[in-house]
Amino acid sequence: MSHAIHNDTPHHRYVLTVNGQEAGFLNYLQVTGTIDLARTEISEQFSGQGMAADLALHAFEDIHRRELNVLISCPAVRSFLNQHPRFLDMVVEP
Repeated sequence: MSHAIHNDTPHHRYVLTVNGQEAGFLNYLQVTGTIDLARTEISEQFSGQGMAADLALHAFEDIHRRELNVLISCPAVRSFLNQHPRFLDMVVEP
């Protein structure tokens, strides 16, 4: 099973596809210099396979490349961050 993640900028979300079909997404809001990672949703058939963590990792790497800050509203992303503290320096609190 191959999967890919891309930033769907017009719709403000990172999209996860599996074998070419959408399997999940991570919505975000962007305000000057900061991206709020707002909500993660994974299709039921892919739940429990680490797909939410893959989305979060891709988002953090992309946001780091763009030199932006991160605000976290999504519990799944907060959980990811607890396991990957190397991204803590990017996070701002509301």
